[in-house]
Amino acid sequence: MQFPTLPFLISVSILFYSSFSFSAEQTSDQGDLTLGEKIYNEICFSCHGKTGDGRGPSYLNTRPFPQVFANPDYMSRFMDQYLFDVVKYGKLAVLKKTTPSELSKTSIPVAMPSFGDVLTDEQIKGLIQFEKNMAQGVANPWPSKEIREIFMDACATCHGLEGKGNGDRVVKQPPPKYFISEIQPPPADYSNSKLMERFSDEYREALIKVGKIDTVDRLGFNTMNPYGEVLSDQEIWSVIKYIRKTFIEERKDKK
Repeated sequence: MQFPTLPFLISVSILFYSSFSFSAEQTSDQGDLTLGEKIYNEICFSCHGKTGDGRGPSYLNTRPFPQVFANPDYMSRFMDQYLFDVVKYGKLAVLKKTTPSELSKTSIPVAMPSFGDVLTDEQIKGLIQFEKNMAQGVANPWPSKEIREIFMDACATCHGLEGKGNGDRVVKQPPPKYFISEIQPPPADYSNSKLMERFSDEYREALIKVGKIDTVDRLGFNTMNPYGEVLSDQEIWSVIKYIRKTFIEERKDKK
């Protein structure tokens, strides 16, 4: 296979997905559940839906579609401090590490890097097809040997050997069913259909080509806006507690 840029891709993965270093608790019991429910049903439901299904009244106005909270297999991988920072400062500021939060001083917030300079359009389309095959449960999801080799060399360190978002830079191997990712946001689990249904082919192509930050800054795709001027810290922690207790932990226990 003629693909001379694999060493560069590997170095990009190592640079962007560095080691875990944060002393704060990964989950928090701060906040008031009743207050969190009230705020969620007043503000958050319009995008994320009353049942956390990501299908609120205005969900069609965002690209990609809003996060699905009622998805414990993926949502259980989030740190509460990361969720707090995203709500308070906005996701873009968190990924750019421009917030006053202690999290910005660590290697935890990670923005998907760009690969448009080292991958052809056809190779990018092949990776997208692999993602779609995974979400559909195709027995052999690899479109070609070349795509598998590219993924293993450049993507597997975070997304895992099988594309399930559980690579060795994310969680100690072998990964358990539920874990908190050591980089945030947790890398996509391509086999999780609830998660992957949020993303159009256009968004996926942009993400691989220009990376997460420029996908928003340059191409105008949406991401979580800051609410720190609208909600107090206590109110934000209360919303996070409500989301975790109602949509994540309760549903995880029933699986």
